[in-house]
Amino acid sequence: MNYEGLSIGLFGGSFNPAHAGHLHVARTGLRALGLDQVWWMVSPQNPLKPAQPSYESRVATVEALDLPYDMKISHMEMMFGTQYTVDTLRAARQKWPNANFVFLMGADNFLQLPKWRSWKTIMETVPVAVIARPGKNHSAIRSRLGKAAQIYRNYRISERDADVLKYYLPPAWTYLTPPMNALSSTAIRKSRSKR
Repeated sequence: MNYEGLSIGLFGGSFNPAHAGHLHVARTGLRALGLDQVWWMVSPQNPLKPAQPSYESRVATVEALDLPYDMKISHMEMMFGTQYTVDTLRAARQKWPNANFVFLMGADNFLQLPKWRSWKTIMETVPVAVIARPGKNHSAIRSRLGKAAQIYRNYRISERDADVLKYYLPPAWTYLTPPMNALSSTAIRKSRSKR
């Protein structure tokens, strides 16, 4: 399938474990950006994090969320054999050149983006939607926006125009501020370890 003309949000992460907060971010992107689909890309191993539980076990946590019909798990990183987001996005653009991809990420990841391999190329490969997360990261994004936001400040699309982001040539990005969902994978892992 070539997905011609479809607008697809690519939502990557370790999902260790996937939870309702992730689903909230994906739904926000789907609705605010007027996307046709969201593909959850479970990272085989995030290079910025310590060893993760098995890929299969983390995929199972996404499956347990009972994703709606317009969301699916994509195994593209396994299929492409890529480890870095920049390589995955390039490969996706090459394989499905007629799809309108938007990369979805939480504000916490956007603040860390300059640590990612070839992060400027990520910003210049597909439009990016940054979704607010609760806590200090939300206030940091709002107050100083972070390095990526400063460098690409002239390419920011207002939240009220976010539904046309998918049609923009990169670099282009927006910052979405939905009602917050306070769940985090870190908090879930900590509560499990106390049992």
